[in-house]
Parts: sequence; C-alpha cells; structure tokens
Amino acid sequence: MNTIIQMIDPARKVKMQSRVIGWETDECVIVEQPVHGTDSVQLKKETTIIIRGIHGGEILGFQSSVIGQTINPFRMVFLSYPSKLEKHDFRKDRRINTEMEAFGTRRKHDLSSLNRSERAPRGSIRDLSTSGCEFSFHFRLETGMPIFISCSLPDGSKAENVLGFVRNVRRNADGNSYGVEFDDRSGSLDGISRFVEMSLKILSRQAAES
Repeated sequence: MNTIIQMIDPARKVKMQSRVIGWETDECVIVEQPVHGTDSVQLKKETTIIIRGIHGGEILGFQSSVIGQTINPFRMVFLSYPSKLEKHDFRKDRRINTEMEAFGTRRKHDLSSLNRSERAPRGSIRDLSTSGCEFSFHFRLETGMPIFISCSLPDGSKAENVLGFVRNVRRNADGNSYGVEFDDRSGSLDGISRFVEMSLKILSRQAAES
C-alpha cells in the first residue's frame, strides 16, 4: 500500500508521520513506527490514535487504538481495525468552493468589452467543478436555457465564452442561483480544468498536513 499517513495522539496533542504497511480485514492495521520530526515515537498499548491520509485520490480518516508493537525484524505498530472509515473522493467530486465575478449572456460576447462596461451582466461563480458551477445571477433564466459565461480565474488565466446549460434553478430574496452544466462544444474548458485540478491538489496537501 505504501500510503503515508498522519497519526494524531489527541491526549498529548502530538502529530506524527508514518506509513501503512498492510492490514488484516476486521483484525488490525499495520504501520511503521511513527516519527515526530526526526524522533521515533513509542506508543503505549490502548493509546487512542486518529489516522488521516490520502490514498488513490481519496482522503481517508479513522480512529483507532494501539494493540501492539514489534522491533524485529522491523519496527511496526499494530492498530485496531477501524469500525468506521470516513472517505472523501476527489476524483469523483472534483469541486471547489469559490467566489469569482463572472459575466453571463445568452450569446457569445467579448470579455474585454464587458470588463469595461459598468452595465455588463455580472454574476458570481460558486461551487466550481470541471463539469459545471453554481452561478449566482440577477437576471432570470429557466431550466434548459443556454448561457455563455466568462471570467478571469485566480491563477491569472481566463475562461471565455464557456457554454453551459441551466440544469436547476433556485430563487430567493437575495436573487437567483443556477446550477449550470458546462458543454465543451463552444470551446476548450482547459483553463477551468487546470484551475480546478491545481486547487484540488492544494486542498489535498492541506488536508494531509492538517
């Protein structure tokens, strides 16, 4: 498996690093002796441990306890097999929370012209993924309508005239919120895909370190 994990001793508030060697289903999880910085950490039997790691595109988390240790032939720690495993699949749910100003029109437009106009149809992109977004927009749209969306992405690139179709509508006192599904027939979605992939890698790294 060779998955690097973070081990947390909540009682002592100590964060350690280790690596999963293997497991026996419903019996135990076997890890290398954890280290804190450069120092090996000895864990007492029945110590409660919180495990976090990333494996195969999933963030994994579970609580366990120490059931034993060995020194020969390798330094290993045996943990109780988790009764509950929390997962979050970034490959399946490639979605980030964001707040970006964007323009929306029913026909293709020129982004530079809209940027200069105070009366341009502005909205806000939220909950962005490689396949769509939540688009908060003052103007009224209906399910099935096409919309062309353009914006400047936080990484400095631009997404221009991305074609989407309204798949769901929510209206409240604050305005309209639309679930938009992107369609690549209008042009490349490479800019959005690169930004989402980069953001998810950063989030994955932060989750593993937290």
